[in-house]
Amino acid sequence: MYKIYIFIRLVNKSNNHKTIKRGFEISVSLPLFDWGDTRRDAMSARTLAAANRLEATVRAAGSNLRQSYSSYRTAFDLARHYRDEIVPLRKVISEENLLRYNGMLIGVFELLADSRDQVRSVIEAIAAKEQFWLADAALQASLIGKPTLTSAGPMAVGGNASSDVQH
Repeated sequence: MYKIYIFIRLVNKSNNHKTIKRGFEISVSLPLFDWGDTRRDAMSARTLAAANRLEATVRAAGSNLRQSYSSYRTAFDLARHYRDEIVPLRKVISEENLLRYNGMLIGVFELLADSRDQVRSVIEAIAAKEQFWLADAALQASLIGKPTLTSAGPMAVGGNASSDVQH
C-alpha cells in the first residue's frame, strides 16, 4: 500500500514587467521507500483486538461456569436439606399429631391442616429436586460450552398465604 500525496494550490505570480501568471500548480509526492509501516500498524491493531476479544471470551466463559456451579451447588444443598431434614421432620410431626388425635387432644381440622402442611413440604421437596436437576443440566451444558440462561432465583413452590385461608 503506497502513499501518494497530491497538493493543489493557486498561483499568482507577477514580475516587474507586468506579466501576471495565474493558474494552478500541482505537485505529486511519491514515496520511493515504503517500509510497510501502515500494514504493520494495521496488523498490530487487528492482533491486539483479537487478543482483547479472546480475553473477554475467556472471562465470560469463566464467569458463566462459576455462575452455573453456584446455581448447581445452591440447588443441591436445598434439595438435600428438604430430603434429609424437612420431609422426615414433617413426617414425625404428622405421626405425633395422629397420636394426639387418637388421644382426643386435637380435632379433625387440626389433623387435616397438619396433613396439608406435610403434603406441601413433600411438594416443595419435589420442586427442589427438580431445580437441582435443571441446575445440573445447565452446569453440564456450561462445561461443554453451551451456556443456558437459567437463574437460581427463589423457587416458585408452595402456596401463598392468601390461598391457604381456611373456610
